[in-house]
Amino acid sequence: MKKRGTCTGPAATQSGAALIVSLILLMVLTVLAVSTLGTARQGLLMAGNTQFRENAFRLAQDGIDAVVNVPAPAAVPDCPAAVADPAVAVPALGGSYVTELCYRDESPCEGYSASFRCLNYEVAATGLTDAREARATLVQGFALIGVPGE
Repeated sequence: MKKRGTCTGPAATQSGAALIVSLILLMVLTVLAVSTLGTARQGLLMAGNTQFRENAFRLAQDGIDAVVNVPAPAAVPDCPAAVADPAVAVPALGGSYVTELCYRDESPCEGYSASFRCLNYEVAATGLTDAREARATLVQGFALIGVPGE
């Protein structure tokens, strides 16, 4: 008579190989999952940095637009001595911009029937986001038309 609960044959000689193989496969899958999460996090970080850099560019462009749309600049220093204006906050873009306006020179304006002169200016605007301190600097020249002797 056989005793109940005792194993004989191939089942009695198992040494736990299936457990070891399954633990190794589980470890490999865990490493792959952690690696994938790290890659996804890095991708999100890069996308966020691109967005902040775009916002800094838009802030700098807003600064240039604000200066160029003023009808006539007040006393403006020559370009090597440009002085930065106070920072202007733009909450919609999450940052601020600083502008520097300077006078370049005077040149004749061609294409007009009267004798006009062009007053040439240069504006530099730097946009800075509050988050991650993304920065963009744009420089643009523009001219205002005037009459000689003004």
